[in-house]
Amino acid sequence: MTVVDIGAVRDWLSRLPGGSPAGEHADEWDAFTALDRPVVTLFGSYDTGKSSLLRRLLVDTGGDVPDWLTISARHETFAVNDVEIGGCVVRDTPGFVVGGSDIRAQNNSRRAMAAVGLTDVGIAVLTPQLVTAERDVLQSLFTQGWPTGTMWFVISRFDEAGVDPEYDPDQYRELSDRKVRELRELFGLDDGVPVFVVSQDPFQTAGPDTDLGPETWDAFRAWDGMGGLADALESVTPSPARRAAAGQRYWTAILDETVTELRSQLTDYTARAGEAAHGVARRDGWEKELDTLDQAARAGLDGLVDEVLRRAGEPGAGDPQGEIQHSLDEWFTRHQVRLERLRQSIRKTRERERARPSWTDFASLVTALESGEAPGPDRTGGGAAEHVEKVGTMLLGALKVASEAAGSASGRKTRIVKAAEGWGRHLGTAEAFLPLAVYLTDAVGGRLADRARANQDRAAAEQREKVAAEFTRRALETWQPYVDEVRDEIVAETGDQVDLDAGLRLLVEQLQAAVAEGEALRHG
Repeated sequence: MTVVDIGAVRDWLSRLPGGSPAGEHADEWDAFTALDRPVVTLFGSYDTGKSSLLRRLLVDTGGDVPDWLTISARHETFAVNDVEIGGCVVRDTPGFVVGGSDIRAQNNSRRAMAAVGLTDVGIAVLTPQLVTAERDVLQSLFTQGWPTGTMWFVISRFDEAGVDPEYDPDQYRELSDRKVRELRELFGLDDGVPVFVVSQDPFQTAGPDTDLGPETWDAFRAWDGMGGLADALESVTPSPARRAAAGQRYWTAILDETVTELRSQLTDYTARAGEAAHGVARRDGWEKELDTLDQAARAGLDGLVDEVLRRAGEPGAGDPQGEIQHSLDEWFTRHQVRLERLRQSIRKTRERERARPSWTDFASLVTALESGEAPGPDRTGGGAAEHVEKVGTMLLGALKVASEAAGSASGRKTRIVKAAEGWGRHLGTAEAFLPLAVYLTDAVGGRLADRARANQDRAAAEQREKVAAEFTRRALETWQPYVDEVRDEIVAETGDQVDLDAGLRLLVEQLQAAVAEGEALRHG
C-alpha cells in the first residue's frame, strides 16, 4: 500500500474549489486519536450476529448491556456505538447492505465503512456461509493497510452451521477447521491472520434478552469458542504502530473517496459546461440571424420614401394615403414573416433540445443554484463518507461565486420577465404603421414630391430629405419593438446557459487541477 503524505492530503483538501472539508476530517481524526485505549470495531453485513456477539462479550466480562444494543432477526442497528470491554473501546456498527437502494441502507453502509477506517483493530463478522455479495466490499477493506494482527475474522453463529456440537463434537471441529481454510483461501489470508469460530448464543439460549449473567452460557463454553476471542481482546494494548496505520487508512480513504467524488463531479460539470457553451453558440447564431433580418428591413426603408413619393406624385395617382399604406404593408409583411420564421425556429429548437437528458441535468443545476441545495438525494450519515458528500454543495457554492464574478447573473431574471411579458404581443399589427401613412400623406399634400423630383427648388429638396429622415426614424421606432421582442426571447431561452458559461468553464478547470493533484498524492 502506498504511504500517503497526510500533511499534503490535508493541505490539498483545504484548497478544493468552493471550500474545505479538511477541518471536519481533522476533527473526526482528532477525536479518535484522543482515545487512550485501543479501538476494536465489529463490522459485517446485516444479520451476521455482531450485536449478539457484543452482548456475550459484555456479559462475560461483567459489563452492563446498554439500551441501544438489541438482538433480533431484523435490521436493528443503525448507528455506530461504543462500549468498554476490558482495556478496549469496542464499536458496534450497522450492517452494510451491498447494492441497497434505499437511503437507510446506503447510510448504514457508509457509517460502517467510515468506522472501520478509524480503528486500531477491525473484526469482520461472517456467518458460516462466509460471504456472497459482500465479498468485493470486504476485499477492498482488507487491502487498506492492516499490519499483521490488526484484522481479525469471526465466523459467527456456528451452532447453526449444520452439525450439532454436543452430539458430534469431532465433526463440528472438522467443519470448523474446513470453514477456516475456506475463508483463508477466499481472501488469501496467511496463517498470521486471526480467525475465530464462535457460537455466541448456542441454540438461541438467551434469545433477545439483555438482562443476563455469564452463567447463561456455562454449559457451552467447552466448544463455543468465545474464550479464545475474549482472551485475544484482553491482549490488545495501545500501540503507536497500529494508530499510525489507522491514520494511513483513514487519510488514504479520504483521499480516494474525495478524488473519486471529484472525478464524478468533473464528469457532471463538464457535461453541464458543454450545455452552457451550446447555449452561448445558439444565442450567437440566433442573434446574428436576427441582426441580418433587421439590417435587411432597415435597408428596405432606404428606397421606400422615394418610391412612395414617386407613386403619389404621378399623374392620375389614386388615394395617396392608400398608396402609402400599401407600400408600408408590403415592407412590414415581408420582414415580419422572416421574424416569425426565426421565432418559430427558436421555439422548435427549444422543444427539441430540452427533451435531451443533458438539458434535464443542466436544469436541475439551475434549480440547485436558486435553492442553494446540491442536486441529488438527501443523504446523511457519519464519518468520512458524509464529509465527502459535502463536496457537491461546496462546488455549487464555487459555481455561484464564479458566475456572479462573471457579472452575468444579476440581469437574467429581469430579461426573462421582460421577454415573457412581450410574448403576448402579436406580430403583424399593420395598424401600428397608420400614423406613418398619415404623416407621409401630409407631406405629399404639400407638393414636396413634384418640386423635389423636378429639382426646381433646393429648399424643397432639403425639406424632402427631412421628411424622408423623419419618416425613416418613425418607421424604425415602430419596427424596433418587434425586433426587440424576438431578441428578448433569444436571451430568455439561452439565459441560464449564457449566465453560467464562464463560471462552469472556470469550475471545470479548477476540478481538473484538483483531480490531477489528488491523483499525484494517491500515487506518492
